[in-house]
Amino acid sequence: MVDLTTDYLGLKLKNPIIVGSSGLTRSLEGIARCAEAGAGAVVLKSLFEEQFKLNDRSEGTGLYPEIMDYFQSGALLDYAPRKVVEIIKEAKKQFDLPVIASINCQSQRHWIRFAQQLEDAGGDALELNIYTLPIDPDKSGEEYERSYLDIVESVRKATNLPLAVKIFHQITALPNFVRRLSEAGAQAVVLFNWFLEPDFDLRTMSSLQQKGQANFHLVLRWICLLAQRVGCQLVASGGVRSGRDIVKLILAGASAVQVCTLFYQRGLGVIKDLLEETTAWFNEHGFKNLSECQGKLSFKEEALRVKGSGKAEVFLRSQYIRLYTD
Repeated sequence: MVDLTTDYLGLKLKNPIIVGSSGLTRSLEGIARCAEAGAGAVVLKSLFEEQFKLNDRSEGTGLYPEIMDYFQSGALLDYAPRKVVEIIKEAKKQFDLPVIASINCQSQRHWIRFAQQLEDAGGDALELNIYTLPIDPDKSGEEYERSYLDIVESVRKATNLPLAVKIFHQITALPNFVRRLSEAGAQAVVLFNWFLEPDFDLRTMSSLQQKGQANFHLVLRWICLLAQRVGCQLVASGGVRSGRDIVKLILAGASAVQVCTLFYQRGLGVIKDLLEETTAWFNEHGFKNLSECQGKLSFKEEALRVKGSGKAEVFLRSQYIRLYTD
């Protein structure tokens, strides 16, 4: 019998498949469907600062109380912060499934307030969905990175919840940045965040947005390069289409795998197929549990297997040459 349990953020997941933050996890009913389908954990739909301000009269929004009540009823919002708290409380009562909250803020004050509220509600862990578009020509990459670290450090001080940070791939020195996130208090980093992409409607001469496309091989590369080298766990997010994809990410060094788009396309019932395919591969190759093969094809492990190589550059160079000489 293959054991697919995995440890993520100090939580024991019955399998490495996490339903990523999305509309699939925005309600108690959605979480129930994820649990029934066999997910290892869920990440709640991200809670945004703008929603919180509508729920906090002390922020001075300038809105009439009647309009505030209208917003809070859910008429124009996906959900109000109070509702998220109730969802977490009820989910913990009803399901044996780790519930990871997700927040996205602009001000440091709200990062802290969100984290404290969600910890009080009983969330198992917290995913910080951080992103600031670097559009200021007078601001360096280091300044933007420092702002990320400040957020992690402040939230780490304010809560005891295990922390994961979901980041984007456009970082110049990603290994260094991920290591610094770990040192700032993140126990895991999720690779990667996929954002809405801009486009133009040439007929109407107007701008529009479309969902960004995940790149599985980009995720696989960086999980492989970072595993066992940056002081924290790594979780893959983006482009999983099959159980074999999950196996590849585990071999690269992932502790768990977030899936979202595939569930929208094929339904949550596909979790069963993913687990069966993953289990079949483990059986075929004689692995009894996930930890036996986790990271076996990581950059660190592969570099050690290159005979006579003491430097990672030799490994990378040999791969480049082999691609064009075989």
